[in-house]
Amino acid sequence: MVKQREPIVAIATPLGESAIGVVRMSGLGVLQRVMDLLSIKGNPKPRYAHFVKLREEDGQILDEGILIYYPSPKSYTGEDMVELFLHGNPLILRKALQLFLSRGIRLAEPGEFTKRAFLNGKMDLLQAEAVADLIGSKSERAIKAAQRQLQGELSSYINTLREKLLEVLTYVEADIEFSEEDIPTLSKQQLISQLKSLNQSIEVLLTTVKTGEFLRRGINLALVGKPNVGKSSLFNALLGIERAIVTDVPGTTRDYLQESFTLEGIPINLIDTAGIRHTEDPVEKIGVERSLEKLKSAHMVIFVVDGSSPLEEEDLHIFQMVKPLEHIVVINKKDKAQRREVIETFPNAISVSALTGEGINLLKRTLLERLGIHALDSLQVYISVRHENLLKKSQGVLKSLISRLETEDIFPEILMLDLREALSYLEEIVGFVSTEDVLESIFSKFCIGK
Repeated sequence: MVKQREPIVAIATPLGESAIGVVRMSGLGVLQRVMDLLSIKGNPKPRYAHFVKLREEDGQILDEGILIYYPSPKSYTGEDMVELFLHGNPLILRKALQLFLSRGIRLAEPGEFTKRAFLNGKMDLLQAEAVADLIGSKSERAIKAAQRQLQGELSSYINTLREKLLEVLTYVEADIEFSEEDIPTLSKQQLISQLKSLNQSIEVLLTTVKTGEFLRRGINLALVGKPNVGKSSLFNALLGIERAIVTDVPGTTRDYLQESFTLEGIPINLIDTAGIRHTEDPVEKIGVERSLEKLKSAHMVIFVVDGSSPLEEEDLHIFQMVKPLEHIVVINKKDKAQRREVIETFPNAISVSALTGEGINLLKRTLLERLGIHALDSLQVYISVRHENLLKKSQGVLKSLISRLETEDIFPEILMLDLREALSYLEEIVGFVSTEDVLESIFSKFCIGK
């Protein structure tokens, strides 16, 4: 059932000069509160564009634009909604916002329009989360994944699991309620088989979390090594542009450089760190300290050594820092004669020439493999950490039940309670069961106006 809440308003477009700026309003009686500010008589025809003039309190025209009215329940939020398209001058939009606030309309909280859409049953929680993912997507692959989730593909997968588990629960509850009646029941082996099938389906979905998080947030990839091993050249080779300054002078990069690119649709935040070495130069010393700090936030570190020069103590010292982290060793300058000691010290390294591009494609493929990312995933839907936590809880209950059923008899009443617990975690994913704290955590990450 649609519930009309107190009216809210927000600017729905980014601040800054543009051709059009949108002010969005939703809630009980929202149109009536602003009618006298607009040059329109009577209720506007629903979902039609109406030319209007927005007037200030003294009657002066502030701006003119287009108004569209969406009556409940056929709107984004399910409530009465008004969208006003004005000129995209920040001063005009702020003034319009102040006018509507003066009429008792409250400023919307981050994500509140989408939150109301969820609460009014216009979308489930997975689809609501997809709205934020779609807005923040940094690659085409991320956009497509968010669109699939918004269209309900992930919801369908979770609901299929839920329905299968509900079917098992129905048999168990029927066995309790009508134990003396001649009704179909599941044998222990049938029950174990169905629970194992559910567990396997959850396991498949859990394999997508890493790719999903990388699609949403990107990968932090840091290049490290001593000065003059070719980090900046490798930085340019991975980007495909001449972004970093490259010279034969050690210590050219005195602070980290940061650029973004996409690899198989995954956003990569590439960081070229300053060469790590002992130095008395105060500027270079700060650069080295920042390089070490960047290592802590990197999902993957590429440790670069010069294959054409003798190994030095600094190379080995840096490698010891990198070794506990997720890392790939790259022997650079393959276009020159390679020193045996370097190759023997790092037998699993990837040899490249940042100058000619040889080995760069192999490095990219290795990077994706090491991060557990595949170019083509069978599901094409990706879960988040929130979904992963709930799926693991549900899976934990199922695994425990399978283990116990294989070694002992379980009272139907206990079995029923455990199945209900596993079911509740699946229902929380799509929002059938959600606490206010959970909703606050999800929608607070949205931009205001969405």
